[in-house]
Amino acid sequence: MFSFDQIAFASPDYAAAVALRRAVLRAPLGLDFTTEQLATEYGDLHLGAFDEGALVGVVILTPHDERAFKLRQMAVSDAARGQGVGARLLLAAETEARRRGGVRIVLEARLTAQAFYARYGYAPQGEVFTQVTLPHILMTKAI
Repeated sequence: MFSFDQIAFASPDYAAAVALRRAVLRAPLGLDFTTEQLATEYGDLHLGAFDEGALVGVVILTPHDERAFKLRQMAVSDAARGQGVGARLLLAAETEARRRGGVRIVLEARLTAQAFYARYGYAPQGEVFTQVTLPHILMTKAI
């Protein structure tokens, strides 16, 4: 049974979240996070998916403007893929953003993840661009 909870910055769960994000999102590209990049996450909301206490998924919400949040760094472990963890993390992030006064979420989806976000009501905006060596598309959703 999965549980979904907020992760405190600089906590042991945060370290596990960074390790998961590194393994899923960065290492396959030959990239890593810098100390400076991680330091900017202090004010972000980190949400984790846990399976019997083990972190299996993570997503970050960053304030984007006064009524919107930017959803970033969604990652699910290989072992938990295909079990609805990503969808439930996305729902948890939307719920938390609304609770904090947000009316919109923006995200920069890898093109390989565009269909996933589209299934949950996110619409592409603008042109494809390259970020961390991969094609991405800006997507938004009113919440």
